[in-house]
Amino acid sequence: MRRPDERSRPQVASPLFELSADMRTTAERRRRPGRHHSRSAREAVPMPEPVLTTTAPDPRQDSAPLLTGMAEVGAGLLDSLDAMQRVAASAGPGPLLVNAAPGTGKTHLLIRRVAYLVQELGVPARQCLVVAASAAGAARIRRELAELLGDEAARITVAEFADFTGENSKGSSYRRVAPELGHLFVDDLPRMPMRLYRQLMEQRRPGADVTATGDPDSALCSGEPAAFKAFADQFAQAHVVRLSRNHRSPAAVLVASSQVIEPISRVPGRLTQPQRPALEGSGIGRCYAVDGDDEKRFVDDLIGRLDEFGVADDEIAVIGPGGVSVAEAADGEYRVVCLTGVTEEAWPNTAVARRELYVALSRTRDLAYVSHTGLGSPLLADVDQGLFSPFGMVPVTRSGPEQPRLL
Repeated sequence: MRRPDERSRPQVASPLFELSADMRTTAERRRRPGRHHSRSAREAVPMPEPVLTTTAPDPRQDSAPLLTGMAEVGAGLLDSLDAMQRVAASAGPGPLLVNAAPGTGKTHLLIRRVAYLVQELGVPARQCLVVAASAAGAARIRRELAELLGDEAARITVAEFADFTGENSKGSSYRRVAPELGHLFVDDLPRMPMRLYRQLMEQRRPGADVTATGDPDSALCSGEPAAFKAFADQFAQAHVVRLSRNHRSPAAVLVASSQVIEPISRVPGRLTQPQRPALEGSGIGRCYAVDGDDEKRFVDDLIGRLDEFGVADDEIAVIGPGGVSVAEAADGEYRVVCLTGVTEEAWPNTAVARRELYVALSRTRDLAYVSHTGLGSPLLADVDQGLFSPFGMVPVTRSGPEQPRLL
């Protein structure tokens, strides 16, 4: 993992009480040979059995109350959305920005908004362009639109960013038709290259029908995502919807990722609520490994145990040495995410490292693990320690008699 130059200093808490000079002197006088003191040691703790949910969470389940007057809006097409998702999906044509964290159903909403505008509001399908950040995202959009609209979905142009940037052979044809498609839908706007943003927006006026989704905190860059800022400037009157319900991750993982990103969040004041029960699943597994070989044994053991529970290899993301990078895993969703090599050297207290840890944790649907040698990354200290389930050679503090010292 790269080590960026940008660094942020951790906050150091002030002591709860200050001892006066007299009190410190009295305390020194009370020191006697044989008093107890704390010493550091390590204790072998076995890895707990994985606690997996019986079924994956379904973002289409509406467990949030509908807003007044929304019960009949988009019946059928939008009945899989929660209240705020339905508000965004059923808004009329015009600039709309869906600003929300991972796991809140942004892509799910965008697909249903396209279908709603076509089927319910009469927007011509042949005039719609839907652009996704990745090939996997584009494939999902095509598949789900076909399920919702049938043959009509084939008239909607669905592409990925690379189709326009020349990385794919069909790029030239997409560049020609883009200005003709007046209804534009962008999934994951913060990841869009600025030159592509200019290309798609150059002929669109402030009131154009443009819908964009994205989470600025998930953009793995040091500064503010350029396309996201440009959208806010160009469409200053756009309707902005913030989704607050996370349908993906267990509560422990959601709280931990929020604590990691909060000091540098690009969306101040954003609150994300866990949709799943607070006590569902287990805490974040934290492996204290003796060395690299010990860490590798942990990963092999974990994969073996998960296989016994029926978790397929493609449902597990191992991020770090011997696995994939955060950027490679960022497009996926996995039942289990395991981050290896989470040391101070590999994951320093920097803004970029914080964003990568935030994104990595947000990919999981069931379980998350971190492993490291030594004390681990300082970023882990910003997480409520009660959210971790430690195992391996776990540091413990024990009290014992102080040995007399020779002066």
